[in-house]
Amino acid sequence: MSWKKQSEESSYMMSVSDIMSGLMFIFIITLAIFVIDFLIASREHEEKMQELTQILEKLDENNQMRGAMLTDMQEALAKRSIEVDIDIEHGVLRLNENAIRFTTGSADLRGEQLERLEVVAEVLSEILPCYGSNQPDNGKCLEETRGKIDSVFIEGHTDNVPIGGRLANRYKDNWELSADRAMFTYREIAKSQPILISMQNVNAQPVISVSGYGEGRPVPGHEYAYPKSDPINRRIDFRFIMTPPTATDVEHALEGNL
Repeated sequence: MSWKKQSEESSYMMSVSDIMSGLMFIFIITLAIFVIDFLIASREHEEKMQELTQILEKLDENNQMRGAMLTDMQEALAKRSIEVDIDIEHGVLRLNENAIRFTTGSADLRGEQLERLEVVAEVLSEILPCYGSNQPDNGKCLEETRGKIDSVFIEGHTDNVPIGGRLANRYKDNWELSADRAMFTYREIAKSQPILISMQNVNAQPVISVSGYGEGRPVPGHEYAYPKSDPINRRIDFRFIMTPPTATDVEHALEGNL
């Protein structure tokens, strides 16, 4: 083999070697960048999952706190001879027929029934304000409950007997009757315990409001395919909504995990 040929082969091998070295260098840099990106992404993913876990824990904590609040209310009312039902899963305190009783077609309570509603208002005023953002400074509230309640709906309900006769001059349908029952309840507890109406949530909004459902939400086991005058369905429910995580918290936690 001539010197010239050996030199050309040597130059060729050096060129291939340089190219391979360059490619290897690029591969190593690319791999390093990928590993770094993966580690950063993994760390960010772990942080996001931790944030999401914290939100879920907060929701669970809220549910447990609401359940304890409802139980406290039920027990306090029982000591005053007022029997109520509670639905911990849905956050409802139900003034059943043994607590207060509306007569057919009526939105008002009188005499003993009105006195019993005043007892309910009194018990609520002893417990509920501690969950508002403007909880009273009376030494009876825990700081951990401050601002935990977002809304309380006073929900009016009726049985499924249609509005008729002279009652039709006052109410168009059961929806209007149920709304009137809720508003009557609101006004009476406001007069009896003004502290309840002054409660605010973390957005400085009033906590308590009213709604009416007519005959559309009968108590389970009291659904009828025919008109039935049922005092169990003529009722008031208090529905408690706890303060949720903010939209920013949820968006930040879920970002990159969907």
